[in-house]
Amino acid sequence: MAASDSPGKAGVYAQRLLDNEYVQANLAEGVESLRAAYRRASKRRVKPATDEKLRSQVRQAAASIGEAASALKSGRRKPKKRRGRRLLVLAAAGAVAAVVLGANEKARMKLLGGGSPVDPGSVRPSGSSDPRPSQSK
Repeated sequence: MAASDSPGKAGVYAQRLLDNEYVQANLAEGVESLRAAYRRASKRRVKPATDEKLRSQVRQAAASIGEAASALKSGRRKPKKRRGRRLLVLAAAGAVAAVVLGANEKARMKLLGGGSPVDPGSVRPSGSSDPRPSQSK
């Protein structure tokens, strides 16, 4: 690579960095994770080899910054949310659940011998709430 190519590529990468919010978010997440790791290491006087939380923070920072660099190099953007697909899957699951519950209701009716699921002997006539005959004075 010639020395004259570097300024042109740097300008392209700088423009991508300014335009690509996905790269910016990943860089910010990586920097914040590194700051948290630094605060933990300076406050506790811990050995990085033995502190699992500190190692996890550094690992997360490295992954975020690596993803940002990869996205910057390839020009990849943040994946779009697919709400339509999610809504379609939820509607299909609801329809299947309704069919299954409806089939269970029919099977239950068949086991009871048809009719309503309520026992006909336990239903009182709507006119009287007291099963005893009324007494007139």
